[in-house]
Parts: sequence; structure tokens; C-alpha cells
Amino acid sequence: MGNDIPVIVDELYRYFVTQPDRRFWPDYIDDPVLGHGLWSFYQGLRLGVQMADACLDRP
Repeated sequence: MGNDIPVIVDELYRYFVTQPDRRFWPDYIDDPVLGHGLWSFYQGLRLGVQMADACLDRP
């Protein structure tokens, strides 16, 4: 596997990853890198759960 990033990954990244915004972070986090990383990780988990839920067979 090379270093090429698929176009869809680039498109999704640009759509879902926001600019850093302290309003989204817990009050106890002062480090902007940690705060934004935690927020991005949380949003990725939410998206993954929503996608998994959409794929479940429902009667």
C-alpha cells in the first residue's frame, strides 16, 4: 500500500473534520492539540456507530 489517500477519504475528512473550537472541548483540557484530537476522535466514533446502525438488518 502506497501513501496515496483515496479521494473519498479526502472528501469525508474535509466534510467532517472541523477547525479547532474550544467550545467543543471539556473544560479541563487546556491543550488545543489534545482538545481537538479528542473531539475529532469522538466525532469519528459517533459516525462509525451511526454507519453500523444503518447497516443492521431491521424487520
